[in-house]
Amino acid sequence: MWLLLACTASDPVESTPTPFVDVPWSKIRPAFTEQAPTGERWQRGIIHLHSHYSHDACDGEPMPGGVPDEACLGDLRQGLCETAMDYAFITDHPSHAAYQSFEDLLLVRDGDQVIDGVANSMACPDGHRVLLMPGIEDELMPVGLTRQVSEDPEEADQIYNSSDAATIAAETATGALVLQAHTESRTIAQLKQRQAAGLRGVEIFNLHAMLDPDIRKDYLGLEPLGYLQDLGPFLATDSDITPDLGFLAIFQEQATSLQSYDALAAVGPITAHAGTDAHQNVLPPPLSDGERFDSYRRMISLFSNLLMVQGEGPSAVKEALGSGRNYVVFEVLGTPTGLSVSYEGQEAGGGGATGGTLKVVCPTLSPFSPQLDQPPEISAIVFKDGQVFQEECGEFVLTEPGVYRVRFDILPLHLATFLGSEADDLVHVYPWIYSNGFRVGL
Repeated sequence: MWLLLACTASDPVESTPTPFVDVPWSKIRPAFTEQAPTGERWQRGIIHLHSHYSHDACDGEPMPGGVPDEACLGDLRQGLCETAMDYAFITDHPSHAAYQSFEDLLLVRDGDQVIDGVANSMACPDGHRVLLMPGIEDELMPVGLTRQVSEDPEEADQIYNSSDAATIAAETATGALVLQAHTESRTIAQLKQRQAAGLRGVEIFNLHAMLDPDIRKDYLGLEPLGYLQDLGPFLATDSDITPDLGFLAIFQEQATSLQSYDALAAVGPITAHAGTDAHQNVLPPPLSDGERFDSYRRMISLFSNLLMVQGEGPSAVKEALGSGRNYVVFEVLGTPTGLSVSYEGQEAGGGGATGGTLKVVCPTLSPFSPQLDQPPEISAIVFKDGQVFQEECGEFVLTEPGVYRVRFDILPLHLATFLGSEADDLVHVYPWIYSNGFRVGL
């Protein structure tokens, strides 16, 4: 039996509510400028993103005539700028990327600035900058490389296609954080072996997995194409509903990956993150907003990895991710304000001895986030070792060892008008924000 001494106030702990003001839908997202609870800088970013250096990107022709598809790269850059990302871990497939110079993987174009030879401060038309860091996605996903894993392209390709302890050591030696993409298709035993060898993080959500009928059926236990009926109205060129919200027709929690994360977190520190996995290679025809279904901008806009970063530059971003100071936020449902989950002064990803206080503050919807007519309803669930522990915001003294994490849910009443005729089916409770876990007494 779990013991809980609760210091919960009579009302849930919430951030200061902001007045509800109608905000129309926009493809352009404001920068995330709010300060993190303990003084760090919030950095909104993308993990798992493919450029023209992936063989299957850009409608399968990423390098026509051996030359990068600049239009496709322009779409990627525009998508990162319009969604106001602060960082992006590019993760290209090695069959192309291993054969490029590391300098080429930085994707530098006019106006950009190379940072210490390992990252690209990418320039946006409005003056915003996005920190681009190279990486690879294959059997493993090393992000934030500072060099190729080998100067021999064939050897580099071979290493990137491997997953044993020697591979993790070699990729870590480049300065990368070694993550696991497509957690859903790996067994917990495989993941624990990789964790023991230095794996630093796992995806708890992958967009490609949410759409792929084989992955849905074989690994997620979902109907292979069960989302098509709900998605159909968003694909119509004459529709008056907001195409970006078509994501809600397919969005479900990926329980398999969350179970793997909980199992690994019980063993040792591990970071939970979400993978966008965008290639711009699925459905080119334009939707009602004139943009293709799988545009970089649309896919990047759906969710973010919100880091609490101490310091500046690529090493600071990687340190925050490696330490688990990350929230997965499905921003298509709204951008939060006042987000805070802490354990005795430590933010998500930390931990400590039993007897400390877990403080869960319910965020509210940012006044800059699209919203019409009425505010959403926001709630919290605290999980212990993957099981429901508490179902409210508040302060809790934790007296039993375990891994504690928080999920904030949202009933998106504020999006009903944007959903039009689909509102009755799609306005229901969704996962909105996942915190990383706190390892208490472990």
